[in-house]
Amino acid sequence: RGARRGRGRHHRSRLGRRSAGRGRRGHRRGARGPFGRGPVGVAVPVRVRIDLAYDGSGFAGFARQRGQRTVQGVLEDALTRLSGAEVQIVGAGRTDRGVHASRQVAHGDVPAAARLLHDLDRARTALDKLCGPQITIWRLRRVPASFDARFSATQRRYRYRLCDAAAMDPSWRHDTWHLGPPHLDVEAMDAGAAQLVGEHDFSSFCRRRDDQHLIRRVDRLFVRRRPAGLVVLGIEGKAFCHQMVRSLTGCLVAVGRGRHAPEWVADVLAARNRQAAGQIAPPHGLTLTGVRYT
Repeated sequence: RGARRGRGRHHRSRLGRRSAGRGRRGHRRGARGPFGRGPVGVAVPVRVRIDLAYDGSGFAGFARQRGQRTVQGVLEDALTRLSGAEVQIVGAGRTDRGVHASRQVAHGDVPAAARLLHDLDRARTALDKLCGPQITIWRLRRVPASFDARFSATQRRYRYRLCDAAAMDPSWRHDTWHLGPPHLDVEAMDAGAAQLVGEHDFSSFCRRRDDQHLIRRVDRLFVRRRPAGLVVLGIEGKAFCHQMVRSLTGCLVAVGRGRHAPEWVADVLAARNRQAAGQIAPPHGLTLTGVRYT
């Protein structure tokens, strides 16, 4: 009996060592798929890209804030409800309170077992309804784990709408700054805008956060007149600092009103002084209209 007990202990010990070895080897090797790598038996979250739009007038901005209704907060709560587990998202643009988006992009990591992954078209419909009428979900799609809605972006596009007519279409009031007469000198504004294209220190036009550097590159900036007193400013670049587009708009409105010559814009840029730019345009006229990825 003593010999049998000894053989039994030795056999169990060898089995334990083999099982542990298999566990260690399995953990080292992991399971690799198109969306990431993880230990055997551990489900790797699936990264999902979300293309969306929103009317910013009902939100305290994009980014989640304690005690405030935000786009990120509403979207995360809806995704968490659909997924059955907490989902956090990252957006391409952290728009301010009252700023709109017609083409925003975000990503989130969804548990691999979540039912919404079985039919993303159906999930888009459900997410759209859960987010409410101020948010539209254009599309949901799987993307590699390397995709980052914020840091993978190579260009962002914004539009600012102004109206210098005496009376404005009431349907424009939520996304257009109504200046009224006199008419803006659009050619002078466009000439002033040309001073800002390229890579510059935009300290005069940005609200600095901590030790943030404010060197940015503007790829394109233009001002065009449209019918019914509408004036549209368009800007394109890889990234913009806080309140930069609204501050540029306010500066160009001063030129359009004839208070300054177009060359004054270059002086404001060179000053690197936040006070030099003057009035900041209100947020409701600004819309994020596109994000580009290479």
